[in-house]
Amino acid sequence: MADRIRVGNAEIVFALDMIPPARPPDAFFEGVTAADWEPYKDILEDGQIQLYYGHFFVRSMGKTVMVDTGMGPGPHADRGNVRGDLLNAIRAQGASPEDIDIVAHTHLHGDHVGWNIDHSGDSPKPYFPNARYLVPRLDWEHFTQPEHLAYSPQVRDSVIPLEKLGLMDLVDEGHQITEEMTTLDTPGHTPGISNVQIQEPDWCAGVDTSKPDSRRSRHSLLQRAEDEDYVIAAGHFHPEQHIGKVIRSNGRRYWQAL
Repeated sequence: MADRIRVGNAEIVFALDMIPPARPPDAFFEGVTAADWEPYKDILEDGQIQLYYGHFFVRSMGKTVMVDTGMGPGPHADRGNVRGDLLNAIRAQGASPEDIDIVAHTHLHGDHVGWNIDHSGDSPKPYFPNARYLVPRLDWEHFTQPEHLAYSPQVRDSVIPLEKLGLMDLVDEGHQITEEMTTLDTPGHTPGISNVQIQEPDWCAGVDTSKPDSRRSRHSLLQRAEDEDYVIAAGHFHPEQHIGKVIRSNGRRYWQAL
């Protein structure tokens, strides 16, 4: 299992927040039945889809950048009362919350922003006290609209306080985090990003806000990953499969773990 990898001069390090309950395969991708999964049943775990809430921090150009912040401490009633453990996972990998200089959010779903704000005291404070928090502008504009904010408690509790504390910067596509790190826009899952799914790039998760954008983003990202030999860090993949490349064999794309 590769829990870290070097890409150029940057080091990418994995930290697992939590493992939520598994779900039936036909309950995750909209319009995809159990029969559609039959050719891929070997990648299921006991016939279920098992996601992982894994995240990465990157050491680059003298900065330590946390990419997303997991589900939060919990217990999470809608995830089987599982508790998050991201801060301890970071410590186990030789860093500490105080070491994080920048938190870069890929998007603003609940399993990506949960360790932003500590509400346990008299007033909210950041779990990463020395960090600036980078938030995709398109996601911010989407989720803070009243009709979306009403159904997005994670934004109300874990993102809006960042603005009030003066810790948040809105960023656009191509934002240079360090000289080695740049954001890449892949809209669909939210207005800012999409998951990578290899052999059936037209399958869309039910939580994707725009299915057409999600499909286009997947096709584009998979093509670029194949053409340019990308190393991809996929936090929702199994911890033994979360760092890898997209390869082609017999006319189909596959995920090759590193």
